[in-house]
Amino acid sequence: MKRTLGALALLLPATVNALEWNNPFEGIRTGEYRVIATLGLGNGELQINNNRDFFAYASVGITPAVGVWQVELRGSRFDDSHIRVNQVGLNFKVDFTLNCYVQCLYWMVGWNYADIDLNDVRKHGYWYHRKKDWLYPVENWYYDGRYIHLLNPSGSDSFWNLGIGYRFMWTRDFDTSIEYNYNNIGSVHRVDLGHLRTLTVNFSYRF
Repeated sequence: MKRTLGALALLLPATVNALEWNNPFEGIRTGEYRVIATLGLGNGELQINNNRDFFAYASVGITPAVGVWQVELRGSRFDDSHIRVNQVGLNFKVDFTLNCYVQCLYWMVGWNYADIDLNDVRKHGYWYHRKKDWLYPVENWYYDGRYIHLLNPSGSDSFWNLGIGYRFMWTRDFDTSIEYNYNNIGSVHRVDLGHLRTLTVNFSYRF
């Protein structure tokens, strides 16, 4: 019994220290982890329209003081006048090497949820022509003899993203980066929107 109690007494401090080390809030307080805020500005292209337009995102995340990886909660917006995509998601960034002190390449992957609004979108090859067995999923539509036009329907979808980036550290707290992201958006009202490709210049600050 004494040996058991002695072993527990030795293990208890180690367990407590491990819990404290893994606690992100305690890690932020001690400087082991840092909160990072990012603003990204650039453009995107949705496959169904093939039109490039403004894309922006903002995120807040956590990263070790030495870098290497980052987890962020991200919100973004894309609007090409015919389709508007508002998405939120969880994104993971991981450096290709462990010694990126000034500049570094990194890869990222994430999972997103988006609210999607269509505004009179039509595209040959993506749209369905008039068919006897076609059941129109929304009330506001018209057929011009060639295309079916859907007027202002909305929907939602969840999808994954995958990308690559290049980061340059100007100071210990501030960096800029360039990111390319591939968002695998699905369908809304049986309309296959294809993928959303984005290219952004980002500004990040660590607190």
